[in-house]
Amino acid sequence: MKNIIFVFSILLFSTLVNAQGMRPRDMGPLKKIEELEKIKLIEALGMDESTTLKFFARRTKFREEQTQLFQDASKILNQMEESADKTNDKNDPEIKKLVEQYFNVEDKVLKHRESFIYSLNDILTSKQIAQYLVFEKRFRDEIRNVLFKERIRGRNPH
Repeated sequence: MKNIIFVFSILLFSTLVNAQGMRPRDMGPLKKIEELEKIKLIEALGMDESTTLKFFARRTKFREEQTQLFQDASKILNQMEESADKTNDKNDPEIKKLVEQYFNVEDKVLKHRESFIYSLNDILTSKQIAQYLVFEKRFRDEIRNVLFKERIRGRNPH
């Protein structure tokens, strides 16, 4: 019952903030998806208010750090592309070095995610962690499917 009241409070607060114009007019689809994900996640894991606050604070920090790692990987990919365009050497040592750097960052991404998941042991039960992993995968797949269907509809308006 507490969870339902808590989720309802979040929804009510979001509606009031929107009605009063306290946020940008167009929140953007990504922000709306994030809000929906949070609400569904709170419900799926049955988190109380205290757990919810701790969990999302840690998750926000994790996501910020992951974003930085993704940006690092993207920069390396751009450097690889530039180097590949510039050289005729099929075994350019600079490109080999960039490939190695890229995979090092990819390893960091995986290790960082694993570290985050294990860090949840002091906030969530093992069952909740398992539910979180399943939820995360299914939610991503669901969003991907919706976006894919929209893309197909956009190409074929019939």
